[in-house]
Amino acid sequence: MSWMEQLVQTYDENERFAGRDDVEGMKVALSPIGYSIHDAWLEVVLRENGEFIDAFELPKEERATPMPCTPYPRTSKAVPHPLFDKIAYVSKDYHKFIENPKKKDMESYRAYKKLLTKWVQQEDSPLIVRAVYAYISQHDLIHDLLERKIATKGKITSKLSSVVRFRIEGRIDPWRDKEVQDSYKKIYSSLFYENASKSLCYGSGKMMVTIEKPDTRGIRTHGDGTRLISSNDEDNFTFRGRFVLGKECLSIGEETVQKSMNALRWLVENQGKNVDGRVFLVWGRNSVSIPSVFDDTEGLIHKRRPMEAAQPDTLKMWAQNLHKALDGYRHDFRRAKTSQVNVIILDAVTDKGRLSICYYGEMAGEDFIERIEKWHTAGQWYQRNQDTRDKKNPGWYPPYFGVPSPRKLVYAYRGDNISDKQMKMELHRIFFSIVQGVPLPADMERMAFSRVVKRAICDPLEKWEHLILEPACSIICNRLNRKKEVYTVALNERKTNRSYLFGRLLAVADQMERETFTAEEKGSRITNAMRYMNIFSSRPVSTWETIQKKLLPYQAKREKYGGKEIALIDEIISMFDDGDFCSNAPLEVEFLLGLSCQRHALRKEREENKKDAMREENK
Repeated sequence: MSWMEQLVQTYDENERFAGRDDVEGMKVALSPIGYSIHDAWLEVVLRENGEFIDAFELPKEERATPMPCTPYPRTSKAVPHPLFDKIAYVSKDYHKFIENPKKKDMESYRAYKKLLTKWVQQEDSPLIVRAVYAYISQHDLIHDLLERKIATKGKITSKLSSVVRFRIEGRIDPWRDKEVQDSYKKIYSSLFYENASKSLCYGSGKMMVTIEKPDTRGIRTHGDGTRLISSNDEDNFTFRGRFVLGKECLSIGEETVQKSMNALRWLVENQGKNVDGRVFLVWGRNSVSIPSVFDDTEGLIHKRRPMEAAQPDTLKMWAQNLHKALDGYRHDFRRAKTSQVNVIILDAVTDKGRLSICYYGEMAGEDFIERIEKWHTAGQWYQRNQDTRDKKNPGWYPPYFGVPSPRKLVYAYRGDNISDKQMKMELHRIFFSIVQGVPLPADMERMAFSRVVKRAICDPLEKWEHLILEPACSIICNRLNRKKEVYTVALNERKTNRSYLFGRLLAVADQMERETFTAEEKGSRITNAMRYMNIFSSRPVSTWETIQKKLLPYQAKREKYGGKEIALIDEIISMFDDGDFCSNAPLEVEFLLGLSCQRHALRKEREENKKDAMREENK
């Protein structure tokens, strides 16, 4: 029950924000005790005396409504909420509009009115409670909707299970009203647990009123029907072992459930990552902000970097900015009373049933920051993100040095056509590697390598380089840099690794041919180096002989215009250790690093040459 204890403590640390939707940085407000969020279909406007004024259907973006709720799950019996509820509960003549009404249909309105009566009878009950009570006692909602032609009978029939919310004209919305929240909190226990005895709560270790079947739905989204805590020890197959009663096996305090589930819903909505129903959540205690596991390096830095600060443009500057950003998080943890980070993954097979905790872990805040730093430094590489604002002609954002987002990594080694279910599983593996501080799985490296060499002749050059090659290099570096040898995007002209050198050779051969193309040809033609890359990675020596023959016509053109590729090829070949250049064995993953490093160095040289030429012209 450690996860539940942590959630309760998180709620206590943030209880001052409960019910407030004006807190900066929060997408969704923390629900007060006794509240949960439901989608309301209809909003009814009343006068202070409870007279009906108007009603209208709510747009989708305005339906989420924090409302006072019963702690009990909805069963075959009538279980009303005390203020806002479904039409079946708030409409007096609901049972007249359905065929063959059941006992529950006949009792729903009476149960709702009985609960609301207890609230109205309390001293200083809020005005909205008295107004709603007056309205539902003297009027029928369905009748008013039909009489005012606000909705047709067919529309109402299809929405009988939809929630209705009320407000008084000219007054603050009751779902945001602190007076309503405080009033409900004051009478909550007397409404539901007036004569309840206390017992041991297994979640907190304290004596309190416990609940056998808590309503723990709405965790992943406010319409989620799965339950995190559930049991059925009465019907069909049962197993109690040594226990006579089911509640002897597990006893959870009602307050513990309320606080932990409200905190979990709040955290998931504000900082969780939902991928096809699987929720990845990392949170820090004492309101300490933490870096997102799913951010790329650029996004992580920008969240801590002042808006007016200049964009880094070198590997060293990006590394310094990353270190400064993470130092800021470290400083926050050092100042906090509790330096702790909690990690949880939730998932369910269906939209109803049980919600599972797939993973849960706790660690010191500084350990978490250290693992995030290791992730962003071990796989650091030259990266560019695609600007897809113009769908027809997507461009590219300025480059950065770091690690792309986990989702981009998955696309790099699995492809664009990956299903949501597969994406969920792959992100789970990457997420686990990050928070545990371990290298990425070896099969990711193999798939990335294979896809880079195969897609070289299929995709446009820029898409292949920025969306497949560069993320693949991050995956490879993540694994290689956990060992003694450190690979960086800066070209290492002294490295004699066979695969690395063959990668450099292919990059130079590609440039030699590409530089003879016209501007139009560069966007459509494929070089021989790219065409033969797949087979080159398997049989480099024999394939290199073929590529060299294909390069002869382009070699003459380049030499005519001062190209230096031939000299560079000779220099690279001279660096091979004895026998390495004659071996036709398949290349290792370092091949892609050498290829990317050499391409980056050649591109940088071309850009410098252009700048020098422009300076000469301006003299």
